[in-house]
Amino acid sequence: MSGPIPKGRARHAAVLHEDKLFIIGGITGHNNYVLDDICYLDLKTFTWSRAWRFVGRFDHSAYLWGDRVWVFGGLSEDMDKIGDIWWLDFKGSPAFDSAPVFGSLDRQTALSRITGSPRASYSMPPPQAAGPSGYAANSSSAQVNPPSFQLTTSIPVAPGTISALKFVSGPNIPAQGSGMHFHVYTSGTLLDFVTPAATITPQECSLSSLDLDTLRWQKLAEGRDIFRPGYRWHYCTMNEDGTKAWLLGCPTDLGPNTFEEYLR
Repeated sequence: MSGPIPKGRARHAAVLHEDKLFIIGGITGHNNYVLDDICYLDLKTFTWSRAWRFVGRFDHSAYLWGDRVWVFGGLSEDMDKIGDIWWLDFKGSPAFDSAPVFGSLDRQTALSRITGSPRASYSMPPPQAAGPSGYAANSSSAQVNPPSFQLTTSIPVAPGTISALKFVSGPNIPAQGSGMHFHVYTSGTLLDFVTPAATITPQECSLSSLDLDTLRWQKLAEGRDIFRPGYRWHYCTMNEDGTKAWLLGCPTDLGPNTFEEYLR
């Protein structure tokens, strides 16, 4: 492989777009530092692009729709469950449309990514009023540490328009204060499964959808209609047609003859 190799990470998001593998955010392993970058690997030449600043998240979900990469939910540096959605326009950006080109500036960027670089502040249009809306599940606890380095080099803001939106709490917006949330995408729609947990009953759970064209939530089902009591869930997936979803989990009370995993 060639190009500036991105910083090692876990609990990030990745999407494929026109023979490019995009890596978004995550958390470092040695100091639990939340990353706010986006970069890609050209799968034709196996060349890494430079890194750009996008949105700092881990345990989030990402999706490609309408020439945009969408980032939803996850955890912030403060370990808060995030209720906003961010998106970055790919269309018309030479940095994303062409093969990676790296020179002296990118080598400097690569060096700063090996040793770490502070984030420079940048301005964006303010999002709407805050309210709970989304959280990507499959996460465990983490102690997030601030960066312990001070360098003058920082990576530039990602090319293309960056936008963000927080959702005002309402009857159709899935609450994030309790329960385990799973996010799956299909045909420009984000589905949010709020599944039972220690602090929430099946009756309080729900299935909601977010239309990425209109950015409007709709509640599709109540928890009592889709979740049976007595199970905890670890993973969710959907078929290509977007007509069926599966949850993988196990009973909360494991008996001597009970398999650990349970597929519904």
